[in-house]
Amino acid sequence: MKTSRIALFAFATIVGIGSLIGSGHAKAGGLDFLNHMNPQFTNCVADTRAGISPQYRDQPNVHDAVIDYCARKYPPLGK
Repeated sequence: MKTSRIALFAFATIVGIGSLIGSGHAKAGGLDFLNHMNPQFTNCVADTRAGISPQYRDQPNVHDAVIDYCARKYPPLGK
């Protein structure tokens, strides 16, 4: 019984150290694709949001509707 506890603790320690070491390589640079968004799409989102009254701008359903509207007009990541 004691051997299985030690083995479980050793396994958890190895997994924990491995995840800490591995997370150093996975940085926020994984969002580089956002730099390649279609400029027409981003302009559409900005212009459409600018035309909405401030009290409605930050509502999730309005935000989703703006994204859907612009995505239908222009592909977000280009053609």
